Amino acid sequence: MSHQAALECLASMSFRLIENGDRTLAEKIIHPGFTNYEAADDPEDAERQLRGPAGFLATGTWLRDSFADLQFEEEEVAVNRDMIIAVSTMTGRHTGSFQRIPATGRSFRQRQAHVFHVKDGKIISHRAVRDDLGLLFQLGWNPQGDR
Repeated sequence: MSHQAALECLASMSFRLIENGDRTLAEKIIHPGFTNYEAADDPEDAERQLRGPAGFLATGTWLRDSFADLQFEEEEVAVNRDMIIAVSTMTGRHTGSFQRIPATGRSFRQRQAHVFHVKDGKIISHRAVRDDLGLLFQLGWNPQGDR
């Protein structure tokens, strides 16, 4: 398998890991020094701040606790040396509290771009660009409150 194909596969496996929380897979593909820069948006969640596979798994648990039928549809992957850029659409149904929004049962679609860096064949860091405001609106968030 070529270097590019291996990294494309690594991106795909990371999405499966968020969907299913497989600890064995986490140990296989997540570097012990892994940092999820996206966890900074929730500094009170100590588990999401953890480094290594535990931090990656905590983010997956957080999402699965909020969203049933969580899936990532991969659209495009680009590789440059040890950097992966993966465009995907996250889908699911809002069945648990998320960002203080009680479960609504609503389905959603959110396009995302993920940037992974790889060291020693494992993911060592993650950043993402997402339309979080659009997601909140899909879940029924009302900035005006109940007025």
